Amino acid sequence: MIKYFLLLFFINICIFAQNGISRSYYPDGSIRSEISYVNDVLDGAAVEYYPNGNLKSFKEFSNGILHGKVIFYYPDGLIEREYDVKNGRKDGTERIYYSNGSLKVITVYESGKLIRRNRFDVDPQYKPLPEQYLAGNKQRELIKRKKQELICDAEICPVPIDGIESIQKNLVYPEHALLYGLEGEVILIATVDKEGNVRDVEVVKSLGLGCDEAAQEAVKKTKFIPGQTAGKPVESRVTLYVQFKIFDRTLAAKNPDVLNDEKNIEIQAPTGNLTKTEILCDNEECPYPKGGVKSINDNLEIPQIAKRLKLKGEIIIEAEINEFGIVVDTKILKGIGYGCDEAVESALYRTPFNPARDNGREVKSRVKIIFPFSYEG
Repeated sequence: MIKYFLLLFFINICIFAQNGISRSYYPDGSIRSEISYVNDVLDGAAVEYYPNGNLKSFKEFSNGILHGKVIFYYPDGLIEREYDVKNGRKDGTERIYYSNGSLKVITVYESGKLIRRNRFDVDPQYKPLPEQYLAGNKQRELIKRKKQELICDAEICPVPIDGIESIQKNLVYPEHALLYGLEGEVILIATVDKEGNVRDVEVVKSLGLGCDEAAQEAVKKTKFIPGQTAGKPVESRVTLYVQFKIFDRTLAAKNPDVLNDEKNIEIQAPTGNLTKTEILCDNEECPYPKGGVKSINDNLEIPQIAKRLKLKGEIIIEAEINEFGIVVDTKILKGIGYGCDEAVESALYRTPFNPARDNGREVKSRVKIIFPFSYEG
């Protein structure tokens, strides 16, 4: 009988063992990590990403042990540290770099034993070559994937190191444009030199009310990977599109200062009233938060602007929850804005669930979560 029980236990382990690529995501849906498993053991590549889409780290495993390349990256894609590992021990040359790409330390190991180490002073004049960004910077790939188009006079166009979105993050919405609810697009041509610095910005399509100047300033604050021709960095001119979109016209017309506050959201613990939350799915048993819906509320951080405006509304989020009860993907189907939708998304990612069940087995599921949001302070 004991042998029979052990056999069943072993079979269950084999059935439910994790195989393949396990992925996790940031609240905005961008990839956070991709980790390879074979029978619940790390085997293959384990890759982490920064929120901007660039690589954060790359590690190779064999049967649960580090074996192969290990690389850490700066947020712009330059390598911070790289070395080889054999059976869990450093073996070969480890290189550590300053944030500008210049060499900082070289260390040689043999089977985990340090053989020699050389240190170098930082070279403030050093400028990284475009190819130094290639391993860790994924912005050109992301632009292609999102079907965004860059037009330039080089064979390979310059791209913002932190992505096209970094231009929007640098944007300060002009007060008069907010006051009158002006939205639209400014088209510019930026001259980017061989070192990735913006030397000049020309407005091709104007929007007015200070938006043209704001767009120019946003582009000038952005660092680029320079364009290339014949494999060499060159000065080039690239066309860029900067969007001006107000998330609430009424708010902009009544009180532009509120918008300015929203750019620097102050996060505080929630004390508002939240009514019943519904979880809908196609499984026999829907996933449910451990500790009840209250655990979502406990993880919820309400933006200060939502408190000030005493916001109410229904937020609907589609979430994918794996067989371990972990939220691995989300999509906002209906929101109320002002950072509240993203706050609920973030709370879901931090909330452990009892997974869905079909035929008595725990399974992954896709659910619709209806979250009535009501903050009255």
